[in-house]
Amino acid sequence: MKKTATLLAAALLLGATAAQAQDWKDALKKAASTVVDKATDGKLTQYAIVGNWNYTGPGVKFEGGDLASDLGASAIETTVTPKLEKAYQLAGIKPGACTFVFEQEGAFTATFGTRQLTGTYEFEASTHVITLHFAKGKHNLGSVPGHAYISGTDLQLVFPVTKLVDMVTAVSSKISSLSSVATLLKKYENVYLGFEFEK
Repeated sequence: MKKTATLLAAALLLGATAAQAQDWKDALKKAASTVVDKATDGKLTQYAIVGNWNYTGPGVKFEGGDLASDLGASAIETTVTPKLEKAYQLAGIKPGACTFVFEQEGAFTATFGTRQLTGTYEFEASTHVITLHFAKGKHNLGSVPGHAYISGTDLQLVFPVTKLVDMVTAVSSKISSLSSVATLLKKYENVYLGFEFEK
């Protein structure tokens, strides 16, 4: 079975254009990292999260079988992502202006435009729950639980809707478009919003 899958992937790569081949390679890397992460009970993410991450776009994750299997989930994601992108840009969160740095010792630094937030983090490998403990400052965010996932060379960092609104409010008061996203998703308990990064 494994040999058949490898041959199929190779055949698809050989028959594709350069751009399509790169897409397939990326898809295979992401699939492989997901398989390894599951096999190691989340340890891959625990070790791979350490490093410098650059923001690439909004992240949307549906937790739990009911919503994730619902055909409407992808429609919700398509509706929400552009709204998130607009709200993030108003808050100064855009590619080249937003980073997360996770240290091996458990410290983190988050840069959102001209604002910087620091603190410590805990990651529970088996559940992918990451808790950010923000240092006290102008905005006391306290501890914010979310989820972290590695997919290929990308990191997805997502939080419950209300917690995300709190975080973005801490870096910018211009979030009226973000509150409309929060209202839209209020009825879905298992929707997590956040950020996508690459190293």
